[in-house]
Amino acid sequence: MPETIPREAILKAALELARTQHGGALATMHAEDGTPYVTFVLFHLRDEGSVLFGSATRSQHSRNIAATPEVSFLVDNRDVIRTDWTAFDRLVIEGRAALVPVDDPRYEPYLRELGARHPLSAYFTGRGELYCIAPRRLVLMKGIDGGRQVADFEASE
Repeated sequence: MPETIPREAILKAALELARTQHGGALATMHAEDGTPYVTFVLFHLRDEGSVLFGSATRSQHSRNIAATPEVSFLVDNRDVIRTDWTAFDRLVIEGRAALVPVDDPRYEPYLRELGARHPLSAYFTGRGELYCIAPRRLVLMKGIDGGRQVADFEASE
């Protein structure tokens, strides 16, 4: 059984994994009938654990988030499976997504952060919508024998 590691170490490992990946899978609940919906988005994992991503204004996931803001976001390094499947790392961020309106003081700094990571994503986000996922829980699974490490977040974080 793997040893439990401190939250700061989990977040550090999560950031290291996220910085190697451009996109992740965003899971929402379908606004119309509640069925699960998954889509790929470019993202930026911020140092404190929140996730920034952009969206077209009328996308399915935008409508879903407006109806039910609870989301799950997956980042992984599946490219290693071809050569060393034991090094397959996964990060799941469970939380609440919220639209960051253009008049919100966080909008410009967040858009700059996203743009530093993904210039094209920031370009299209500037013509669409910017979202931020506030994490409730971060689940990190390192390799095959790394176990499941969980970092919980307070609602106000």
